[in-house]
Amino acid sequence: MGEKSESNIEKSIKFRVEKKVAWITIDNQEKGNGLTPDMRNHLIDLFESFNGQFKIRSAVITGAGEKFFCTGADLSAPRQNNDQTGETLEPITGEIRRMMLDGSIKLMNSVLDCEIPVIAAVNGTAAGIGSHLAFCSDLVVAAETARFIEIFARRGLVPDGLGAWILPRLIGIQKTKELMFFADDVSAEEALRLGLCNRSVPEAELVTKSREWAERLAEGPSRSYMFTKWMLNKSLDVDRVTLAEYEAWAVEVNASTHDSKEGVVSFKEKRNPEWKGY
Repeated sequence: MGEKSESNIEKSIKFRVEKKVAWITIDNQEKGNGLTPDMRNHLIDLFESFNGQFKIRSAVITGAGEKFFCTGADLSAPRQNNDQTGETLEPITGEIRRMMLDGSIKLMNSVLDCEIPVIAAVNGTAAGIGSHLAFCSDLVVAAETARFIEIFARRGLVPDGLGAWILPRLIGIQKTKELMFFADDVSAEEALRLGLCNRSVPEAELVTKSREWAERLAEGPSRSYMFTKWMLNKSLDVDRVTLAEYEAWAVEVNASTHDSKEGVVSFKEKRNPEWKGY
């Protein structure tokens, strides 16, 4: 049973490593590349596995096919619960909260807290927590045919997956309210204008551009990127004095890394640095 489940996960979350870049592809096309609980948990495990090692130095997440990046949770998947009686029960008070913290919120945190840069290559529709998966990534490259939808209000739901945390920080609270209240489609062109993505490219160039950035990052000073990502994410929540302390410690710790020393030496020797990633 376990082997069969693992095989299904490998089919729905494809994973490969090329030139120190992890390529993750969500493949559940019949369900709009929606995430089952098992798929979501596997993504969390993958992002957490990148921490504290040096063989993988950047990651790209995308969707299979041309229509969907990720349309959120696969609502047709069986609901997980801890009831051991075999009975189908209504959720007890606190269960949905626990499912949220252990589910979509944990997924977004795994991306935000991942030590390596994560690029979302948005090939099609990104809706609900699928759009938040993209927005919590460090860089977003979107095909011109892609669209983003804060779809929750269409279903009478409350936005989840840290959407109410990440969107106001990207585009401001007023624009976030507009997107979440009306749940209208946002084109790649509009997303670029708003600051929800870094690049909008022709569909045929999506993989090429994503690979270019990912391989460039994979060859760069990985510890510098790690501290920079950590510090920038912290800056969203703390005051200036606290961030100054974080900044000072980040510079202190990074100064002991090989790449920090190599950066100084290569500058003095007037040559290109040779980054090792540690």
